[in-house]
Amino acid sequence: MFLGLLIIVVEVALVTALNYMVIDTYVSLDVLYCLPIIQAARFQAVHAQRQSELLLPLIIGFLVGAIWSLAEALVTVSDFPVDALVLNIFTRGVTFTVLGKVVARLWKDREYGHKDYLTDLSNPQELMEHFVQAQLRSERSRKPYTLLYINIEHLGQLNDELGRQAGDNALHKVAEILRSISRTVDTVARIGSAQFALLLPETDEQVATVVKKRLLTATSKEFQRCNWKLSLSIGQVTHIGKNRSAEELLNEMRATIGRPEAENSAALPPQA
Repeated sequence: MFLGLLIIVVEVALVTALNYMVIDTYVSLDVLYCLPIIQAARFQAVHAQRQSELLLPLIIGFLVGAIWSLAEALVTVSDFPVDALVLNIFTRGVTFTVLGKVVARLWKDREYGHKDYLTDLSNPQELMEHFVQAQLRSERSRKPYTLLYINIEHLGQLNDELGRQAGDNALHKVAEILRSISRTVDTVARIGSAQFALLLPETDEQVATVVKKRLLTATSKEFQRCNWKLSLSIGQVTHIGKNRSAEELLNEMRATIGRPEAENSAALPPQA
């Protein structure tokens, strides 16, 4: 974060210096002040949650507007009217802020187009894309893939008792644990308000069961530590090939873990 802010400051200083150097010519470099605004917007979009306020473009926008206007006033031979200086700072600050917010929104759409807004995990669209790829690899290699369906039980009750923020914290904790137990080739997705999916390419039923147990153990400890009356229900399906859709497998697991008499895991035998 510090490096990003430093780059923005250097850009502002460099543009101001260049603009001052050509003040006696007919060349204008004022448009280059847009560069630190775009950099600030990109920095904010990549490092902040999608729902957070875009304060950095606002601050940088008015800062750049002020620097530009003050530099312009200082190099002007005649006395520069104060009211004109204030108006320049305001109009340029507003213009740069609007530009920054538009660019930040574009960057956020690019960055989070396949991500869940709250947890930064994959969203259902990205999960389906990776699922198709895993199926194609499985079809070629005849190696199984496993899909886990995870549901946080009693999350609504936690929201009612302790507030929405507590529920969001629980979702973040589960997301962090899912990341910690998964490989880089795996896909962790949030597919519902309290539902997640973990796609494990080239993973058989035995290995997936170990992953599921690690997940249950880690979340149980975290829920107890935070004094949350939560638990996980996990459906597990292992398959080979591409003759089953992700929707079919997920619906099958939803139905399985929804039955009171069902166990946590419902694994289908791989099909050749």
